[in-house]
Amino acid sequence: MKKRIIKLIALLLITLAPFGAFVMITECLSDSFEKTYLGGFDEKYDRLYSAEGKKIVFIGGSSLPFGLRSDLIEAEFGGEYTIVNYGLYATLGTKLMMDTARKSIGEGDIIILCPELNSQTYSLYFNPEATLQAMNGFSSMQSSLDGEDKLSLAYNYYKYAFDKIGYTLGGDAPDPYGIYRADSLDEYGEIAIERENNIMNNGFDSNMTVYTDESLLNGEFVSFVNDFVEYAESKGATVYFNYSPTNCLSIRSSKNARAEFEEKLSSVLECDLLGTIEDYLIDERYFYDTNFHLNSAGAIYFSNMVALSLKEKLGMEATTSISVPEPPALESDEVVDVEQGDALVEFDKYLGEPNIDYADCFIYELSGSNYTLVGVKDEHKGMREVILPSVYNGKNVTAVGENAFYGCSELEYIHIGKTYKSLSKSSFAGCVSLKGVYFYEMDGNRLLPSADDLLLGAPNGLKLFIPEGSNYESGYTWVNYAGAFEIFEREGLK
Repeated sequence: MKKRIIKLIALLLITLAPFGAFVMITECLSDSFEKTYLGGFDEKYDRLYSAEGKKIVFIGGSSLPFGLRSDLIEAEFGGEYTIVNYGLYATLGTKLMMDTARKSIGEGDIIILCPELNSQTYSLYFNPEATLQAMNGFSSMQSSLDGEDKLSLAYNYYKYAFDKIGYTLGGDAPDPYGIYRADSLDEYGEIAIERENNIMNNGFDSNMTVYTDESLLNGEFVSFVNDFVEYAESKGATVYFNYSPTNCLSIRSSKNARAEFEEKLSSVLECDLLGTIEDYLIDERYFYDTNFHLNSAGAIYFSNMVALSLKEKLGMEATTSISVPEPPALESDEVVDVEQGDALVEFDKYLGEPNIDYADCFIYELSGSNYTLVGVKDEHKGMREVILPSVYNGKNVTAVGENAFYGCSELEYIHIGKTYKSLSKSSFAGCVSLKGVYFYEMDGNRLLPSADDLLLGAPNGLKLFIPEGSNYESGYTWVNYAGAFEIFEREGLK
């Protein structure tokens, strides 16, 4: 019996030794993801665990770095608490943020759970690949994770490692364009870059509307939150559950349905709600690039609301000295300057500039102050390649509607320029010959795709061609389409 056990141990060592050596080599390499948005995680973790005295810790997703001004909240409580913004990215999952914050909880702390109103963030969703990138591989930060999540990290380690080795050998580690970078975060872990206006099509992301229904009341998630509350209270801390800032145009549930959801949520959670859902349905002009991300003025608005709600819970006078700015105007919809050329733009030189060469090929619907491209006229469904028009009838064309190219069985390539802000689900359905869609906007977060079904009905193997140096791969809104990306070079893109 003893010999059999020894043989089994020897077999395990032989099997695991190569993996151990592989991990050792990979972990010695420099952090290939330190410049990405996920690369900001370690500094958030360090701030959480280095904070002295009592803390107010906000736990959630990306609505927090876009939505909080910790300096203003800190001042409102006279420096009695250190404010910790422990939110980064919904793709990490609310569970990961709660798990990794667990050991930091101390006497007198206030924990505010603030996940976005979304079925993913109101769940036990866990993304091992994103976690490995955020933590730079295996890390002591993972000590609070459960066995299932640790096993998932080990299972996904090879892909992470090969990516890291490839970046090291190629000298081309991700260096994203735009706001979604680690160096966009200030010392509080909040977006420091000025965000002046709402840049979304008609003021909201129509591809990610918000519902308050039973799907958000995930039983496993509720139990997990209640266990967390019990643990925090055993350490002398207080936990509140709060609503994320949510674009008022994005909500699709009636006021009665919202009230019913709030009543049910309050009944199943073993902690108080900090505010009401109506408090945090905020004017669209305070948002930036998603229905949960606030612009700079919106961050002040939300921080003031949170400070007022928390003061009321603590029995303090519910007033603040925060000066809340008026909501800024939406980003200008000024029509792009376009002149009809004598000839079609040559595809190999196309830089995404405004054009109207194909304007008469399409069917449009007026949506707000802009047009949405909703179909192709029958006589033009045999085209093989097309540049989408930027202007129609004196207004910008800014969106592609659902099934817009249905019936274009010979279409092989589509070029989408910089006026476009929104792509609906199944945009390319029925295009059986479609090989590639070219995007010319460098900042992918200014072009919002349907969350996970943009390519529904499109041919297998369809490539999404993105400009070299753009931020689609590391951006917030395109994470579900990374497997379809192909990088292309175009001189003159800005």
